[in-house]
Amino acid sequence: MYDVAIVGGGLVGASFALDLIQQNESLTIAFIERNEPNFSENQSGFDNKIYAISPSNLEHLSKLGVNPDWSKIGTINAMNVRGNQNSAIEFDKATCKGQYLAKIVEYRNLHHAVLVELKKYPQVKFIYTDLKDAKMYETSVELLNDANEVIHAKWLVAADGANSFVRNKFNFTVDVIPYYQSGVVANFKCSIDHNNVAHQWFLGDGVLAYLPLPNQQISIVWSSDNPQQLLNASPDELCELVANAGQNTLGKLELVTKAMAFPLKLNLVEKFYHERVILIGDAAHTIHPLAGQGVNLGFGDAWALARLMALNLSNLDNATLARYNYARLAEVRKMQMTCHLLHRLFHNRLPVVNELRNLGLNLVNRLTPVKKILINSAINY
Repeated sequence: MYDVAIVGGGLVGASFALDLIQQNESLTIAFIERNEPNFSENQSGFDNKIYAISPSNLEHLSKLGVNPDWSKIGTINAMNVRGNQNSAIEFDKATCKGQYLAKIVEYRNLHHAVLVELKKYPQVKFIYTDLKDAKMYETSVELLNDANEVIHAKWLVAADGANSFVRNKFNFTVDVIPYYQSGVVANFKCSIDHNNVAHQWFLGDGVLAYLPLPNQQISIVWSSDNPQQLLNASPDELCELVANAGQNTLGKLELVTKAMAFPLKLNLVEKFYHERVILIGDAAHTIHPLAGQGVNLGFGDAWALARLMALNLSNLDNATLARYNYARLAEVRKMQMTCHLLHRLFHNRLPVVNELRNLGLNLVNRLTPVKKILINSAINY
């Protein structure tokens, strides 16, 4: 029997496993993912699945020995956020005592680096399989795969995404708020250097972000009411749409990766644990991507739970898990509600609301102490 089974071998699940085993090498871990990842294409351009990693989380990963390909990582030294009527907030690294605002890292680059470290520990058993059932007992959890093989563990941690099999299997209560939008992602080459500045536009019917990558490239995330228009566009048409929506800030664009889309929804889970099952990452919460904090919240879950389990695995009880849940829920809800309210505010098309939000952007931009609070809160997630 394993001490811990982790279902979901993505970035948050793998990082949690690495943190946990480094803190307590006496543990045994079953690391369960559907398919073994293929990193053979890591060197061929940039993945269009991109994350903005906060300085504090990148520092934690570095302490774990995670060493991604730094030549493929972008840096945000400044950010320009614009409303739809000559309003803006500008942040730069001086606002946060000279530290960069975030690193832009492609998923497979960072995921590969985490797994390289994790595979150094023979106590971690990599199991690639589909699960078809899960049962909980008083002192253990039992997982059954498609081949009717059974995996036993004392504890089960679910990091298996927004549509979590584990969360659904054990009937966690989830309130879902659909945004009726999709996030469209793609990478572009720019004719004008981005100078490590990120840009974001609240367009009234969506939010568009330009995130800087090396080699004069950007990754975009466009939260759109009409994603199909972007997905169906030819490469030249898509470049024109993205450049025009971004006020031609970076000049002519050239498409580097095919556009992809993912539906946006807010998943609200009040209780991240149930007896011997604990949710982390997107299995526990989703968030609108306008602040780029989804994976950072997941890392927060991973570090807090790894610390708790490494020290107290044999003594975990409901009171201990309730304290963990209270602490994490406070952080998660703060960011979820901030992004949700911003989305509602900037998606409201009433003229009076439009005037007020643009006025508010300009006002905040002139209040340096308020800007410092906002940006320092974000970079410390």
